[in-house]
Amino acid sequence: MIKTTVLFFVLFIISIPVFSQQAVIKGTVIDTSEKRNLSNTVIALLRPADSVLVSFTRSNKDGQFALQKLSPGKFIVMVTRPAYADYFDKVEVTAGANVDLGSIRMTLKSQLLAEVVVQHKLGAIRIKGDTTEYIADSFKVAPGSTVEDLLKKLPGIQVDKDGKITAQGEKVQKVLVDGEEFFSDDPTIATRGLTADALDKVQTYDKKSDQATFTGIDDGQKTKTLNLQLKEDRKKGYFGKLEAGSDGNKYWNNNLMFNAFKGKRKFSAFGIMSNTGKTGLDFKEGMNYGGSNSMEMGSDDGGGVNISWNGDDDEFGGGSYWGEGLPKGWSAGLHYSNKWNADKIHLNSGYQYNKLNTEARGNTFSQYILGDSILYTNEYGNSFNSRERNKVNGLYEIKIDSFSSLKITAAASRGNSYSQNNFHQESLNSRGDTLSIIDRESTADANNKNMNSSLLWRQKFRKQGRTLSLAAGQNYTENAAKGIYFSDNNYYKNRLLDSSKILDQQKLNESITSQINARIAYTEPLNKRSLLEFTYGIDNNHRQSRITTLEKASPLGKYEDRIDSLSNDYSFNVFNQSGGIKYRYAKPKKFTLSFGMNISNAAYSRKDLKGDSSIAYSFTNFYPQANFNWTMGSSGNLRFNYNGSTQAPSIDQIQPIRDITDQLNIRVGNPELKQAFRHQFQLSYDSWKFLSERSIYANINFTATQHDFSTLNTMDLSTGRKTSQPVNVDGNYTGYGWFYYGKKITKWGLRAGLNGQFNINHNTNYIDALRNVNNSYSFGAGPSLSYYKEKKFSFWMEGTFNRNVSKTSLRSDLVTRYWTQDYNVDVGVFLPWKFEIGTSCNINFRQKTSVFDKNNNVIKWNARIDRKLFKNDVARIRLSANDILNQNIGFNRNINDNFISERTYDTMKRYFMLSIIWNFSKNGKEMGW
Repeated sequence: MIKTTVLFFVLFIISIPVFSQQAVIKGTVIDTSEKRNLSNTVIALLRPADSVLVSFTRSNKDGQFALQKLSPGKFIVMVTRPAYADYFDKVEVTAGANVDLGSIRMTLKSQLLAEVVVQHKLGAIRIKGDTTEYIADSFKVAPGSTVEDLLKKLPGIQVDKDGKITAQGEKVQKVLVDGEEFFSDDPTIATRGLTADALDKVQTYDKKSDQATFTGIDDGQKTKTLNLQLKEDRKKGYFGKLEAGSDGNKYWNNNLMFNAFKGKRKFSAFGIMSNTGKTGLDFKEGMNYGGSNSMEMGSDDGGGVNISWNGDDDEFGGGSYWGEGLPKGWSAGLHYSNKWNADKIHLNSGYQYNKLNTEARGNTFSQYILGDSILYTNEYGNSFNSRERNKVNGLYEIKIDSFSSLKITAAASRGNSYSQNNFHQESLNSRGDTLSIIDRESTADANNKNMNSSLLWRQKFRKQGRTLSLAAGQNYTENAAKGIYFSDNNYYKNRLLDSSKILDQQKLNESITSQINARIAYTEPLNKRSLLEFTYGIDNNHRQSRITTLEKASPLGKYEDRIDSLSNDYSFNVFNQSGGIKYRYAKPKKFTLSFGMNISNAAYSRKDLKGDSSIAYSFTNFYPQANFNWTMGSSGNLRFNYNGSTQAPSIDQIQPIRDITDQLNIRVGNPELKQAFRHQFQLSYDSWKFLSERSIYANINFTATQHDFSTLNTMDLSTGRKTSQPVNVDGNYTGYGWFYYGKKITKWGLRAGLNGQFNINHNTNYIDALRNVNNSYSFGAGPSLSYYKEKKFSFWMEGTFNRNVSKTSLRSDLVTRYWTQDYNVDVGVFLPWKFEIGTSCNINFRQKTSVFDKNNNVIKWNARIDRKLFKNDVARIRLSANDILNQNIGFNRNINDNFISERTYDTMKRYFMLSIIWNFSKNGKEMGW
């Protein structure tokens, strides 16, 4: 009684100064499971600085409550009731405000605990706004599995054979570890080097730009990001993985990953030596080595968009390992990061070395659909490519004070490559008559340099929402290649040799790209829920390309005579100024809305340095932007995004020079190209129901392009030669969508899912001056099932059925249609005496067509047997078999504008390997023997 009297006395004293205020906080308390209002529930208002009680009340018989006569300020609302989990929320009150918290949902503690246990067994997913979070331990994988093995079992995430990750239908562009860059641009180091048991959570989200995160205004610049959050016990001491394997003859696979932590300090090192495809090279590595000449877009038979690049940075080919050929890779790196002074200073740095040698053989068969005829091309070839790169990168960030910060990034790389290629090409008409036979050889030495840096200064002011920021950056890339090109060209008429021509040339290619940009942004709050952002930016992009083609003065002489028609010295400069305004409105826990407009002027300057001529022109553009995010209660989010953007033609596209490297596919630049304007729309929805563990993800993307880059193709039916030139077209659009529905089946202990996808592609090009409209689309769906019995059995399966269709307006009577099927199964069994056996199978069925009538079905069956070693099973010896049936073939079928092609190539087939794998750690989990 005394305690109660004292409590009421304290409340009375506290309430005296605020009797004159009229601010009110109200709401209704309900039960989440029974959907009934909860009476007699305590609602307390606390001061956030020291948790001192400011006011309290109880809900009435209808579950309603009201905290009245409150002073302005920020508070914590605490709702508590016996047998229920406590509820906390933050609230800000202004003078005279009437704050309605709506329905406050309370959950029984017993129910909450039961849900945690159920989720731990079957796989827990949490959706927090834009972030999807997977609880790593709740998705069971075999001991010693990598992060990549875990990702393959997470609903909504796919990983292909090259390590490319797709999350909720979008390609993942960045992989972080504990929110930080980990070995810079190589996500496979983290996904294939770290073990699954080191993770606490896997998070996927659209990472906003630094500027958008700072101001709270969405600028439309997002990066699909996957964050690997480590367990706390792995952040103390060290942990890592050592693997050594060999078949005793041809194949070997050795890799080491080491991670050491002490407080905020992180140090990591890795090394890889392998010829089994585990190269440790980023899936974007090809783009890191340089640019490309042009791009064509189509769809592949897996239901995805296919982008083909015409030309390479050194003109003679090359590229990284994409599963084609037999690779030998060496890769190593160091990573160091630390934070000091209460996390006000942050350093993140790294070094990487990569070397990849690839020997490959392949065959490509293509069908060109023309207005009144069809051409066929067969190509057989082999190649050897070697690439090497050294790269360093660093990030330094300092919080100057509570209002300002500075972030600096820098990276530099240097690489070289060597390639040697041999090709045999034949072209035939629709009757099967040979039109040409071409044998060509090429060798090339190339090197490249790259330096880039950025600076971001941010300043907040005392008025909440008022900010000022300045961003600046530079990028410099230099490429140089020197090579020999030899081609023996034979042309036929009426099945008889009509003419022959030998090409023997040396090519010298040099290119430089230099870019400097800066942007300033200011935000001004209008009220507590809305603000305006004003921006101004400049961007200067200078590109220069020099191509020199030489031939011999005599058959035994040196390459000294310049061929002017195949040589050029060209520069292309774009200076862009832009200014914009954006409005943002946010209603907490309900929705956010932003829209705005940028206006820019792009001044273009082209110079033919060899011909001493130049031309200048400019464009004024309007860039609309809009974003909407609707939080649908506690279990769903609906997001819409629109963004307008321009794309300037590349210097290779506009440079007026002929590329005759491939005599059957000659390319010519077009100096009259205009810039393209893209309208990009995205709509996504995700939902997660806590009790039933039902999850839904859906994503639709659509892009329409004005003045898009396409091609004007001129066909020589007597030789089978195609000459292509980039041109601008209107009406092109692409779209793709993806969905996933998953639910647990409690009765059988299964998790079941259904996924589906579609692609549409509408492209226009020209064939011999005739406008040709190409429509291709694909759609498919398939089930997934998973089951796990603790320390006894695991099963995972997914399947996909895809339908592919391609049409071209020049030949509406010729329509390409075919089915593909893809199945993946993984089974693991835990046996006595620390033995485990596992098997996986990838089955690909591809329907034959009238053009591609060969059987290219593949069943790739792998198996393994493990024996765990030492205390705590920290090591194991493994005998594995790859492609037991020896059926694996490299295969790719593409639908692209008015032609389709099918390619087969060498890849790794059957082999057996004995490996020792040791997962070591100390402090977090004691190392045992």
